[in-house]
Amino acid sequence: MVRNASIRRPFAGGLAVAMATMLLAEWSASAAQATSGQAGSAPTSAAAVALPAGIATRPRGDGLVFTDARGMTLYFYDRDEGTPGRSACEGPCATNWPAVLAPAGANPPPGWSMVQRADGSLQWAFRGRPLYRYTLDDAPGASFGDGVGTVWRAALKQIPLPREVRIRPTYLGQVLTDAKGLTLYASGDDKPGKTPGCNDRDCLRSWQPLAAPWGATRQTGDWTTVARADGSRQWAFRGKPLYRYSSGDVSAGETFGHGVDGWQAIVLEPAPPLPPWATVQPSDAGELIANKQGITIYSFGANARGSRVYRGPGVKCPDGTCIDAQWKPFYASPSDKPIGSWGVARLESGKLQWTYKGMKLYTNVLDEKPGDFKGIRFGGDRSWSAIMRSGEPMQGVTVGG
Repeated sequence: MVRNASIRRPFAGGLAVAMATMLLAEWSASAAQATSGQAGSAPTSAAAVALPAGIATRPRGDGLVFTDARGMTLYFYDRDEGTPGRSACEGPCATNWPAVLAPAGANPPPGWSMVQRADGSLQWAFRGRPLYRYTLDDAPGASFGDGVGTVWRAALKQIPLPREVRIRPTYLGQVLTDAKGLTLYASGDDKPGKTPGCNDRDCLRSWQPLAAPWGATRQTGDWTTVARADGSRQWAFRGKPLYRYSSGDVSAGETFGHGVDGWQAIVLEPAPPLPPWATVQPSDAGELIANKQGITIYSFGANARGSRVYRGPGVKCPDGTCIDAQWKPFYASPSDKPIGSWGVARLESGKLQWTYKGMKLYTNVLDEKPGDFKGIRFGGDRSWSAIMRSGEPMQGVTVGG
């Protein structure tokens, strides 16, 4: 099997996401029948939670996202897990990630607490995890901070999951996976409440059932176990038996089985759409977002850790950001419109520049062909980031390459 597809121009993933979205809607509409012989049981998502004053929730396919009263997304910081009872985001960190403050004397609802910050103020925490805002979120509903630096996450009360199941971001969106991160799929031929149809040797060679332990509860909200023809039990989500694509997916996050012979990944929350100019290019670090010519697009500030200040010949400082001449702003036209995580910023010169999650976009003159990302390997510093098709930061790339 070829692991990396040939150059795609233009990006055609919107159809795959639309197929997954329609399938999820179909499951949701029929979920009242998706039980082990008990028609009429509606599916359950993340259960409602008591909230402090000034905090709300926004439903998402994989749970409930916490927001402030204006609808602005709130966030968890992974590094707080190493500092229980206090915040690890103080000083300069708090400039971009201001704490969600609690009034003195507040009475926390069940599941909530307050942690004391270095300046003596109190910060709301859910299940021990302090909450933050992100300054680059430009409107209610935006979640530009989700995934920044691999350590910031939208604050989410996740839907209930069996021990054998996880949720992982992919280019399709948030999908169900097994405990190792391998994507889970359902067959369009399986019917809720019926014995799974994938039983012959040829089918099982490609599609491995997600086994459920004998002690598992047979029905818990969206989750049921179904009996297979050989007497074993298999997990089902909203009535659909779950499988791994054992002949195609090898690494966590791969979705090669999506759309194969009527099989679909379980997409809980579709990924934000891409702008019309975007193409997806394979590289030795994964699939990258590029312009129409296949040249890699970079964002400035995504992983800002001691960025250099350039003062030499050829240095330009658009809007006060000094960059060397190898970085070329990725301009937008007056007719371009923001879409999903992609926006358009007006510069002091009057020109328009594309942004990703609030960060300005550039190309690099060192990149000569599709799939190059020399702007990071040889030309940039840690304040530059290529944008991966999955939406996750690029892993395993060091400056100077």
